[in-house]
Amino acid sequence: MEVIDFESKSWFFLSNDKDYYIDVNCSFSFVGFNMLIQLNTSELNEYQNLGRDYLNSLVKNIQQYALSNYNDRNIKVDVERLANEAIIKFLEESYK
Repeated sequence: MEVIDFESKSWFFLSNDKDYYIDVNCSFSFVGFNMLIQLNTSELNEYQNLGRDYLNSLVKNIQQYALSNYNDRNIKVDVERLANEAIIKFLEESYK
């Protein structure tokens, strides 16, 4: 898995083979948390057409509706570990 793009303190966009994920920094009241969402076909098509602008729009939507519309899509298995490792590696290489 590798980081393709990111917005500091907001999100990381990652790929793993042909799968794409967005790791979004969210908050609810005073609690902060991350959500890792795999892009579905429709979202991937929008990204391919609109690029980073679409990712920013998707992130805002996830942040606003994280616990209602996206909670079931939040990945909490091995993919999350791979994403975290890729983000840590990316940040270590970026800040050398």
